[in-house]
Amino acid sequence: MMMLNKLATAMLSLSVASSVYAQTTEAEIASLKAQLKAQQAQIDALVAAVEQPTTSQGFANTTLGGYGEAHYYNYDNAPQQYDAYRFVLYVGHKFSNTVRLHSELEVEHALIRDNPTGTTNLGEVELEQMFIEWNYAGKQNLSIGQIILPIGFLNETHEPETFYGTKRNPIETNLIPTTWWEGAVKASGLIPTVDGLSYNVLVSTGLKTDSAAIRSGRQKGAKAVAEDLAYTLGVNYRGIAGLDTGIAYQLQQDITQSVGKTNKASLMEAHVAYSWQGFSTRALYARWDVEDLVAADAHKAKQDGYFLEAAYKPIEQVGVFARYSVWDNEAKNTSSNSEDSEKQQWNYGANYYLTPRVVLKLDIQDQKLATLGTVDEDGFSLGIGYSF
Repeated sequence: MMMLNKLATAMLSLSVASSVYAQTTEAEIASLKAQLKAQQAQIDALVAAVEQPTTSQGFANTTLGGYGEAHYYNYDNAPQQYDAYRFVLYVGHKFSNTVRLHSELEVEHALIRDNPTGTTNLGEVELEQMFIEWNYAGKQNLSIGQIILPIGFLNETHEPETFYGTKRNPIETNLIPTTWWEGAVKASGLIPTVDGLSYNVLVSTGLKTDSAAIRSGRQKGAKAVAEDLAYTLGVNYRGIAGLDTGIAYQLQQDITQSVGKTNKASLMEAHVAYSWQGFSTRALYARWDVEDLVAADAHKAKQDGYFLEAAYKPIEQVGVFARYSVWDNEAKNTSSNSEDSEKQQWNYGANYYLTPRVVLKLDIQDQKLATLGTVDEDGFSLGIGYSF
C-alpha cells in the first residue's frame, strides 16, 4: 500500500507540474494545489481502511465444524424409541504454521439434568478432544492434551456419512470402546522411507475397572486416575489407491489403577479396507487379554471379535451394505463360565446421501445371542446424520 501511495502522489505531482508549465497564473496554481491536497487525503483514507483489520480477518485462522445424528429404533422385545443421539461442535485454531488447536465438544442423548429421584440421566456432555498439535519437523507431529486414540476405523473418523449402519459396528463399540479418548502425549507422522506408511506412538491415561469391563472402564479425562499409564503403538499403510490398513497395540500394566495390583491388559487390533470404483470392503479384528483376574471375573481374561463388511454404491447418492459381526466379552472358558457367551449379528441396509455430507440410513438387524436368558435384538433402525 505504501507503493500505491507513492505512485499516486507522483502521478498527481506530474499532472500539476504539466499544468503549471502550460499556464502559470497564480490562481490556477492555487487550484491545482487544492486538488492535490484533497486527492492526497482520499488516498490516505483508503490506505487506512485497507490496513484496518476486520472482524472476519480476526477469525481467519479459526475453523468451526461439527456433526450430528438422530436415530429411530424398532427392535423386538424393546420399546420403539427415538434418540437425538449426538450433537458435536468442533473448533480448531491455527496459532502459526506449526502450532494448532483441535477441540470437540459433544452432547449425547439431548438431555442433561439433575435428577432428584436418583434414576440414571440419559445424556452426557463430553470433551472428546482438546489438544495442541505441533508440527515440529517436516511431516512429524507432537500432540499434547485430550486425544482420541488412533485404533480401528471409527475411533478417529466417526462422522455419520463415513460409515454404513445407523449404529456403529459392535466390535468397535464393545471391544474398541469407540469413541475412546485419553489424556495423552502423541508422536505421529509419515515414515519417509516408505510412501504411505505412517505411525502413532502414545503415552496416555488408561482404563480403570476392577472387573475387566472394557467400555465402562473409560475415564474420559474427568479427574482420570493415572496411577498406571497406557502405551499405544500403531502403524498404518495407505500407499496404494483405495487401500487402508493398519495395526495397533496397547499395553497397560494394571487396569484397576490400584497400588499393589497387577491386572495387566493388552489390546491387539488389525484392520483392512479396500475401495474400487463403487465397491468397498472392510474387515477388523480386536482382542483383549487381561491377567490375574479374580475367579468371578476370570472368564473376561480373553475378549475378542471381528466383523466383515461389503458395500456397493451403484450411484453417488445410494450405497447398500451387509456386515457380519462376532464378538465375545467373556471368551475365556472357566469352570465358573460354562455358558457360551458369543454374540453374532448381521446388519444390512442402505445409505441415501442428500449431499455428500448429509445421509439418511436404513439398518436391518438380525442378532443371535448364545447366552441363556438374553433376548435377541432383531428389527430395524433409521437414522439421519450430517457433518460440516
